[in-house]
Amino acid sequence: MADDYGYHIDHHGSLVRPPALLAARAGGASTPEGSALENKAAIDAAEQEAAVSLAHALRRLTLSAVCDGQYRRAFFESVAYDGIDGFAPADGPAPLSDLAGIPAARRRAASTAPVATGRLAQAEVTPVLATVDRPVFVTLPSAGYLAAAGSSLAGQAVIDAASQAGAALAAILAAEIEALAADGAVYVSLVNPLYVPLLTVAGRSALAATGIDADAVLSALLTADRATVTGLNVPAEFRVGLYLTDSGPLPTTGQGYDAAAVATLLELTPEYHRIGIDWPADPAARFPVELVKPGVVISLGAVDVSTPEPETVEELLSRIDGIAEERGEADIAVATNGGFAQVADQPLMSEEQQHAKLELVEMVSRYYWGNEI
Repeated sequence: MADDYGYHIDHHGSLVRPPALLAARAGGASTPEGSALENKAAIDAAEQEAAVSLAHALRRLTLSAVCDGQYRRAFFESVAYDGIDGFAPADGPAPLSDLAGIPAARRRAASTAPVATGRLAQAEVTPVLATVDRPVFVTLPSAGYLAAAGSSLAGQAVIDAASQAGAALAAILAAEIEALAADGAVYVSLVNPLYVPLLTVAGRSALAATGIDADAVLSALLTADRATVTGLNVPAEFRVGLYLTDSGPLPTTGQGYDAAAVATLLELTPEYHRIGIDWPADPAARFPVELVKPGVVISLGAVDVSTPEPETVEELLSRIDGIAEERGEADIAVATNGGFAQVADQPLMSEEQQHAKLELVEMVSRYYWGNEI
């Protein structure tokens, strides 16, 4: 790996749960209630074993950074829902989440005064840090995302609610990021797929039809997400990224991205070292990377996690070559376009198929960086 913390091989950290872990959870669910402590101990042990095994597997793949696969999470957002008081089941439609393709099971409505009940991701990094001598990263839902994902409000109400909840959640996440850096993690990616409908022509039109002011909501989410990373007390080499996709191909972008909205996003997120985007085969559906200033790494989500069918190396290179020539190899990374496990017990592919996808990321990266990744 190069010493610039460029992380040219990238993925979202959410990986298919191994059969042994799923079996331990299924066994715990089917045993008598009086065995709750024994069940929890067995599941904890299975999670620990799975995380350690994964750390070794990712190291053998020579990925730039390793993680625990988010094996302790029921789904991506649960790391926040489990560790923060102030979330309730989402009630009613959530137009922004609907447009972003966020499943209803993963949505929660945030109160205006959420409170952390403890650390969020310490249990995820501890076994990995103790297992391999590789950089460790963590993926977290962003404050803006958590504040708005379950909201069924419209108009000014959604903006006010997202602003209040977003400010409190930003403080919680900032404290967690600083604690993760102190633990020894070197990179945190904050994910907010709600930005896509706010940035695309089709998404903004659909939101306007529901009475939502896309620009005002975009501003509220950006304020929360920017507050999370402003003034962080972390080592100089610590990195934070902002990812716009979490679960595969984004909803159809229609006429593509709105350049003014994208410019607003990039203007108000200067503290991020990296932007993670979907990089599909259709050029018309791609993020306008020419608007991203030099020095910010663009993580190109070219490997699709929503299908087990592997891409070819030639196909991926044809998508990436142009942007590599335009930006230079230091400012891009090759990545998946989301996490492999949207819901823990409903994998879209086998571990072997997932491994083949990750191998593709690594193989394509080596075409550009050789042994310097």
